[in-house]
Amino acid sequence: MMKFRLNEAMARSQDKGNKVSKKRLASRLFPGSSEGAQQVNMTNLCNGTTKRIKPEWVTIITEECGCSADFLFGLTND
Repeated sequence: MMKFRLNEAMARSQDKGNKVSKKRLASRLFPGSSEGAQQVNMTNLCNGTTKRIKPEWVTIITEECGCSADFLFGLTND
């Protein structure tokens, strides 16, 4: 099973001086959802309990965190 490395991507981004907030990221990933639903969905995504990952989410996360999709899916460490 492939590991989705969202927490690592957010931490690396913050190490580089780019503050990535889970709340802001959740609002971009789950627009139109209530704040509570966004928080639950973001928690599931961070914990690896999300059943599917939409391609548009990958685009948003890579933009926010400044990483590659390959890094997010554990295919590279760059």
